[in-house]
Amino acid sequence: MKDETVKENFLQNIKAFLAYMGCILMSLAIMYYLNGTFGILLMVSLGCALVISAGMTLAVIHSVQIDIAVDKTSASKGDNLVCTVSSRKNIIIPAPIIEVYISCCERLSAEKNICQMSLAGKEPNTAEINLKTKYSGCASVGISYAYISDYLGIFRFRLKKAVMNKTLKISVYPDIPDVPVQTDFLRSSIIFSVNDNDDDEESNEQALSQTGIPGYDHREYHPGDPLKRINWKISSKRDIYMIRLDELPVTKGQVFFLDMPKKNEDESTLSVRDHVTEAMLAIFNMLVHEGLETTFFLSEKGSWNKFSIRTGLDIEAVQQRLAFYEPAEMKDPVPHEIINMNKTIFCFTTSTGQDPSSAEQIVSEIPNVILIYYKYAKLSKITSEMWSVSKNFELKKEK
Repeated sequence: MKDETVKENFLQNIKAFLAYMGCILMSLAIMYYLNGTFGILLMVSLGCALVISAGMTLAVIHSVQIDIAVDKTSASKGDNLVCTVSSRKNIIIPAPIIEVYISCCERLSAEKNICQMSLAGKEPNTAEINLKTKYSGCASVGISYAYISDYLGIFRFRLKKAVMNKTLKISVYPDIPDVPVQTDFLRSSIIFSVNDNDDDEESNEQALSQTGIPGYDHREYHPGDPLKRINWKISSKRDIYMIRLDELPVTKGQVFFLDMPKKNEDESTLSVRDHVTEAMLAIFNMLVHEGLETTFFLSEKGSWNKFSIRTGLDIEAVQQRLAFYEPAEMKDPVPHEIINMNKTIFCFTTSTGQDPSSAEQIVSEIPNVILIYYKYAKLSKITSEMWSVSKNFELKKEK
């Protein structure tokens, strides 16, 4: 972008200067072939106009200030934003055309990247550019360059001091998809968590039923019954789903973390990240609806933070963190606390078939980790337990 803008500015200066030289040659032709006095006056006028135009422009350059603002600093995916570029100066000399080049990250799309304005007096002038949010996370928009041309349009000068540190941050919230209960994945996660909580299972089996006999009262599963009340052990023995009639304690075996390494943010990378994070929020939402508690670890600024997800408000808190999220270099790809938990670990990974390094490193540290990845990232099978997520957030266990 920088090289293209500099090249374009140079070519415009050359074209304008050649046009000016054409006027000089025309005045010379008039002087020699038509009217010498008129030709001389024309040449002097052109010369004076060039000097005055350049001098007034140079006098204005250091007084120009350019600012940028957006109507919202936080938005959802697909929202429209208005970016306002304003310019002003503190001297009365009129300013010719000012061109401002806008740059925005891949998380945003702009209808145009340049706006033009002029300043007649000390009154400010503004121009608007429409933006649209495309991907979630911490987005940015700013002024990359600004140029001012002289009155004749021959010279263009770079306004360096006017646009220093003109970058704004916009937090884009990921969606929380409301997906149907996905029995296979939910059953798998519950079985893993139950196996990890043998002490709780043993104590639960000693609970008294309504008949006074140790154990639970059961009945056959009917569609619409909460899956959290299925007794998976008895169901596996009888080859039919059986429901516990008393209320189960909250399951605390689900432990998740997000693998999102820092890399160049192109369209492909951001698309994979979006699908993985939204699938993660959808799964959390599904688990909360089924009464299952989730422990989640998120790496922020290189260190791991722990979240307990019990309600929808907890999911919204994670959603807010992801709206401001910027992947950073990580010293530890896996939280040390997870390794010491002695529980089954679920990892949402943004690794792709082109760059599977972070997922491979996680598998090397936690061989029994369950990887959840975006189906179209084409990640090869690097562990026995892998679940793919489709565009519609459907989970499928890879064989």
